[in-house]
Amino acid sequence: MHVIRIVTLCLLQLAWPQFALGQAAQPFHTRNLSPPLAIFGLPTWETVTDTSVFTMQTAVANHYRFSQSNGDTLILDGETLRIGMFYSQPLGERWSISAAVPLVQQSGGFLDDAVDAWHSAFNMPDGGRNGRPEDELRFQMATGAAPFFMLDDDERGIGDLQIGFARRFGADEKYVARTEIKIPTGDEDMLAGSGAVDWSVTILRNRDATVRGRAAGYYWGAGLLMLGEPEVVPFATNDYSVTGVLGGGIKIFPRIGIKAQLDFLTATYDTQLEELGQAAVQATIGGWWEMSPRGRLEFGVDEDLHVSTAPDVVLHATLRWSW
Repeated sequence: MHVIRIVTLCLLQLAWPQFALGQAAQPFHTRNLSPPLAIFGLPTWETVTDTSVFTMQTAVANHYRFSQSNGDTLILDGETLRIGMFYSQPLGERWSISAAVPLVQQSGGFLDDAVDAWHSAFNMPDGGRNGRPEDELRFQMATGAAPFFMLDDDERGIGDLQIGFARRFGADEKYVARTEIKIPTGDEDMLAGSGAVDWSVTILRNRDATVRGRAAGYYWGAGLLMLGEPEVVPFATNDYSVTGVLGGGIKIFPRIGIKAQLDFLTATYDTQLEELGQAAVQATIGGWWEMSPRGRLEFGVDEDLHVSTAPDVVLHATLRWSW
């Protein structure tokens, strides 16, 4: 038994550095959760591994926007809880197939008081939040005087299913080409889906590195998202949107690392409302904890760098397991 334990520990030590080194160069599973944008098939930034991978992420996004322009009106006051589940299975040496589906809840939430306290503590503008009751839900869109979408009761349900195929390539096999199709399985009446088919094509590049002897890495990606016409959002939709990601991380302790990421998305709607008609830029700061050679817990906070084009704040935690 003593010999078996020694051999097992040696194997774990050999396997651990290879597993750990790649975490800094693995993108966060984050996306823009602004309700009118989250209904689209935003691409998944994921590498191709030699193992099966299951990822479950819980994200909470707090919203408050009131905007009018050229006769269009948008009100977003509430909270989105999204539990996203992603599974990837290798096919041969370089290919993988994946499936992702979220559970979505739209509600008044619980973060309004914390966000108000944050704004007050740092003397930041609250954008008129104090003019609305806390922890109440109101998603409304209108053209002229007639609202065409209203959600003011808590709702929950399944979101749209995304199926993807990916292939790694290049001399070091650190490029990943991925195509995904989004199938309208979600309830569009609660903005858990768009009711239309979207598809995307992306290229992701990631590289491992070392910084002063510490495991590190970086990544970047770019892609094209082809947009279907949403069922309940009649604002004119652009035919396509350009998307991108840039990030990197470093391991600061034997099992803990920190990481930062930028996500970019050009306008998805043809409207004067800046929340929908301008490019979105979102920053994520967080890190990871290696629970075992095959299990990892990630955590992060998202902020909208281009104000109003993404939620005020998003908190997310992700459990990742490979076998």
